[in-house]
Amino acid sequence: MNPVDTRLLELLQRDCSQSLAELGSHVGLSISAVNERLKKLRARGHVRAYVALVDPQTLGYVTCAFVAVAVEGKKNEKALVGAVLKIPQIEECHHISGEFPYLLKVWARDVQDLERLNERIKEMPGVLRTQVSVVLSSARDHVTGLVARSE
Repeated sequence: MNPVDTRLLELLQRDCSQSLAELGSHVGLSISAVNERLKKLRARGHVRAYVALVDPQTLGYVTCAFVAVAVEGKKNEKALVGAVLKIPQIEECHHISGEFPYLLKVWARDVQDLERLNERIKEMPGVLRTQVSVVLSSARDHVTGLVARSE
């Protein structure tokens, strides 16, 4: 990837609502040249989607936690993934190595709401146990600048 493409990705990660003209002014390209580069970046899979990062706290979800989940059997793992994808409060679901093969990032309105969500997860088929870690603070809570760091 060349430096202009890298810079475009950095700019998009910070704010994907910038116009093609704004992006072009930062990298010294015309609107049509920026548009062509973005099409190529999408075609290569470097850009998966343009999204708005909503602040859960402004919507009343002030408690963030990670829930590690131990599951019995592959069949139950598939069921767990299907179930968690239907719960909007579960922001992320990762299959990881270790004693707890699934790690969920969740948002709750308060500790009681977190407890109810954890109970809901525990009731899913094949869930053996969960381990909840409440987030105290976050220095970074979404990916920005990944392209610049990887080079």
